[in-house]
Amino acid sequence: MPPDVTGINGNLRGKFMSPRQKIGEALLWMALLLVGIIIGASVYQRISLIPEWGGALPDSVVTYFRGTNAGASIGRFWANVLPPTALFVLAATAFNWPERARRRWLGVGALLFLAMLAWTEVYFVPKGVIPLMAQGGAGLSGDEITAMAKAWIFWDWFRVAGTVAAYLALLRALTIRPLSGALGQPKAAA
Repeated sequence: MPPDVTGINGNLRGKFMSPRQKIGEALLWMALLLVGIIIGASVYQRISLIPEWGGALPDSVVTYFRGTNAGASIGRFWANVLPPTALFVLAATAFNWPERARRRWLGVGALLFLAMLAWTEVYFVPKGVIPLMAQGGAGLSGDEITAMAKAWIFWDWFRVAGTVAAYLALLRALTIRPLSGALGQPKAAA
């Protein structure tokens, strides 16, 4: 007989998990993988891309983005990664919500991720992506490009930190094992 498999909270897992719990566990792993990819891309952007286009403002924005496909390439990556990540975060939260022990961390992780996503759409896209990256600063003065880019770079640190915090909260939720049984209730020993 295989050894008893228990989580860090001592709850049974594996063959004692309901189908909903197994799906919820898989969705949470996928959400973590995708949020991890976003964090990796954000770190790459901070280390490699931002110094290139933000290193000698305002000329670096114009040189890096105007007349190139750099902005479109960056946008294509984010447009292909963010929607499925948001869907997996929401699905993982929904499938795991019946697990009371996980709720707090799921809620914190999902809310932080969705807040960073909303902040991206409300601030980062209209105040940086479109005027600086998509349009290469066209129609803006050098001072406007510099101010806009510096603000975007500064506030991006907080967006990255919020995404890391969301990841850590979702990871903490994953470490809390679901209770055995179809309804998240302890299964009686036979």
